[in-house]
Amino acid sequence: VEPTDLSGSLRGRHNLYNHMELTIRGAEETVTIMTTTQGLIRKVDALKPVFEEIIKRGVKVRIAAPLTKETEDAVKDLKGVAEIKDCGKTKARFCLVDSKEIIFMVMDDMDVHPTYDIGIWINTPFFTAALEELFELAWVGMKTKN
Repeated sequence: VEPTDLSGSLRGRHNLYNHMELTIRGAEETVTIMTTTQGLIRKVDALKPVFEEIIKRGVKVRIAAPLTKETEDAVKDLKGVAEIKDCGKTKARFCLVDSKEIIFMVMDDMDVHPTYDIGIWINTPFFTAALEELFELAWVGMKTKN
């Protein structure tokens, strides 16, 4: 197996979202996303059609983000497409697909220009499954808003 088949770095928010869309389209069971307030708003525009497509195949979509007045419309837009919970002050940016693949962004989206945003994609069931389990523990304690 070539390392390039298992991992890659992504530069620029546009490239990150393109790769995220491609990875999410291939989902068979679950898509788990943790994002920021602004990230949630962006994901409605960028990924809602993909979410609508994959839920028809029975894929479960969960999103954790700090929910504020700003995100109310985004939460409404994703109603019936994704389960959304408030992660409070916790800040992270990642996407887990089928407990096998992870895309994580290395910087806070408020601190970096979209052109310079950087993410890492890794196909690693070992690590991603463990992260999914940790997310599950946190998810149970998060408040639902939709």
